[in-house]
Amino acid sequence: MTTPKGGINMPEIEGSARERALGYELLASIFLNEPTWEQFRVLKKWAADLEESWLEELLREIEEGDPELEELQQTYYDLFFVPVSGRFVPPFEAAIRGARRQKGGKTKFGGFWGDSTLQISHIYQQIGFEPEKMMIFQPLKEMNIPDQIGFELAALAYLCQTEESWQKAKKDMGALHHWQKVLLEEHLNQWLPQLREELAGADPTGFYTYFAGLAAEFCREEARILTGSPIPESTSNENIEREEWQS
Repeated sequence: MTTPKGGINMPEIEGSARERALGYELLASIFLNEPTWEQFRVLKKWAADLEESWLEELLREIEEGDPELEELQQTYYDLFFVPVSGRFVPPFEAAIRGARRQKGGKTKFGGFWGDSTLQISHIYQQIGFEPEKMMIFQPLKEMNIPDQIGFELAALAYLCQTEESWQKAKKDMGALHHWQKVLLEEHLNQWLPQLREELAGADPTGFYTYFAGLAAEFCREEARILTGSPIPESTSNENIEREEWQS
């Protein structure tokens, strides 16, 4: 597969909180669930609505060459669940950020648990996000590693959903924007480009490489917009009570 040329379209970054939540949800779903025809149909409609021609072509190629999606499903397992597959790329922040790369050599990934994993777990506790309650691929749920790419993206979807309700209640958005920026600037934007690079050398379909790149671009642009909002002094030390999120 070739790589897409030019920019990648996503729901308007400065759109409503609901639109942004849907964007994050779509990206998270790619990595949290094995590919199905239902997922494929959603992606085809989304690509057509946004006139994303490169994705439309990619989906058409996969459908024509793999009408039962068996190769794509096997690729999902090989990339993200089977270390001995020869294609394994762990979709965890600590593993990618701790990777050691040698020019022309094989990447040695870091451990699945590290400082970033604990930081992400702390963020989830602070905002009340509970990934273990999500309806996702069961083996992934059993692994229960909080800094998986899909969980981090789903946490941002959760924050955008909360933002929508807070807007209606006319609440101060400072705490919400603070945690969004932390997840983006200190976490996702620090490792998604490297994940995409690793997938490019291991993903025979180009499907997961495409969506890792899409997530990287979306998160980078989202952070650029959010950094225009100063972090209130009351939230800069992360002392935000969970009760505030559930009121």
